[in-house]
Formats: sequence, structure tokens, C-alpha cells
Amino acid sequence: MKNLVSFLRFNIIRGLARSCSPQLLRRVLTCIASLRAAFKKGPGALPLPAAIGAGSVIPGTNRAWRNYYLNCALSFFPERLAAPEWLRRCSFSGLEALCEAQRRQQPSVIVVCHFGPFYLLRFWLQAAGIHAATLVAGQADERSYLNRLKDRATRFPEIPSVFYPHQLREVTKFLAAGNTLVIAVDNNSGNQIEIPVDDQFNFQMATGALRLAARRGARLFPCNIVDEGRWHFRVELGRPVPAELLAEPPDWRAAGSHLLKEMLPGFQAHPEQCSKMIFDSFRPVAATLAKI
Repeated sequence: MKNLVSFLRFNIIRGLARSCSPQLLRRVLTCIASLRAAFKKGPGALPLPAAIGAGSVIPGTNRAWRNYYLNCALSFFPERLAAPEWLRRCSFSGLEALCEAQRRQQPSVIVVCHFGPFYLLRFWLQAAGIHAATLVAGQADERSYLNRLKDRATRFPEIPSVFYPHQLREVTKFLAAGNTLVIAVDNNSGNQIEIPVDDQFNFQMATGALRLAARRGARLFPCNIVDEGRWHFRVELGRPVPAELLAEPPDWRAAGSHLLKEMLPGFQAHPEQCSKMIFDSFRPVAATLAKI
């Protein structure tokens, strides 16, 4: 029954996207998203790490959940985001370097954190003409039926939409063809490094994306995607990591520091769009020293 509901939901939203303007579609879906959000409860106020700002934020409000559900709706019809009426809703900075890498068939790895609508990045990159896929956690058989339906709806059906950690051979082939892979680094999986932020905090970063870029000769880009409200977004690609930091022997901490330095201003400008995973990645220096 759950799969049937997912199938109907998927196809109904796709049908609405074909027949409605973005403005009308948002009005229609807002009612449904608001109803779903009414049953959600947030975790309460979360204190901001000093590296991001002072005070606290309150994630998980009904409004935040409503926006999340509305934003997720865009993942039901990613191939339509390349249409002018949709693409004008997303602005890009720093995209030229990524386009040039693709033109040269040079592989690229994009590093993100759980910030803003990060789950939409692959779709907007594809809308802009980038052959992008995402590395997701877990196993294929753990992925929900709805997500698997959405994985098949892509602007570029000739390339995979998602990869899993155990698919190293497939990932290598994908990158060797000059494609782009999106990977989150604010998680607890795999090898980790501590990146100094200031006198009080380090940032714990997973090194999988860095190691993959170094091994495959890929350009390594930091990226934030910002929700500007009412289905308007901004994709901010930072300066790629200098190639010498990934050359043999790689300097993981210097490379990680470059990535964080490029992404941190976005966190500071929009702390309300930071997830708890980002907050938890900022570790007090005293706690780090205590573990040594």
C-alpha cells in the first residue's frame, strides 16, 4: 500500500508540473505541505557554534517543514527544471569553472554540507547542463520506493543519478568520463579530519570526497545552495581546491581548510539554513584535545 501511495503521489505531482506554471503549482502544493507540516514538531532552539554566530536558531518550525516539503516537490520533476520558467528561479555563481571542467572532460567532485536545500543541488546542476550525480549513504535496497522513482526522473537518463559507497568501480567509471559527483562531508562515516576554525572550534570533516578527488585527478569544488524563498535558489560554487594540495602526497588538512573557508561565509550569513549535522561538526577544541 505504501508503494502504491508513493507511485500515485509521484505521478500526480509530475502531472501537475506539466500542466501548471511554477506559481500555480506552488499555490496548489502549499496547502498540502502546510497540512503535513502541522503534524511535525521541532527539536527546540539549538545554540549556534561561535564560529557561525551568536545566539540560537529554532529549526523544525511548521514554516520550515512546509518549505522543506515544497522544496522536495521539485525533485519529482527534475527534467523540467531546465525549462526557462524554472531555470530563471535559480542563480549560479562560480559555475564557469565547473562548465569548463566538463567541456575538457575533466572529472569534478563537489563538496557540500547539510545546508539549505542541499538535496536539490544535483537537480539544479543538471538543469544548468552539468552531468551530475550524488553519492548517498546506505545501500540501494534501503532506499525508499519514492526515492527510487525520483532517481529515474532525470534530465540525463544516460548517466546514473545516485551512487552508493560500495560502488567504487562505478564511481570511478563515472568520473573518468568527465562527470560531476556531489558528496557531503559533514557526516560521521569513513575517515575524519579536524579542521581548525578559530581558537575555540574545529570542524570535523569526512575525507572521502577529498581522497576520491585526489585518486581520480578530479577538480574539487566547495558549494552551498541557498534557499531564497518561494522557490528561488542560489547555487554558490567556491574556488576549487588548488591542485597541488591534492598532489602526492596530499595535504588533507590544507585541502579541507580551503573547502571550509569557502563554505563558512554561507553558514554565517544563513545560520537558520544550517542543519544540526553542521552544528555537531563544529567541535570545541577542548573536547578534541581531551580525546588525544
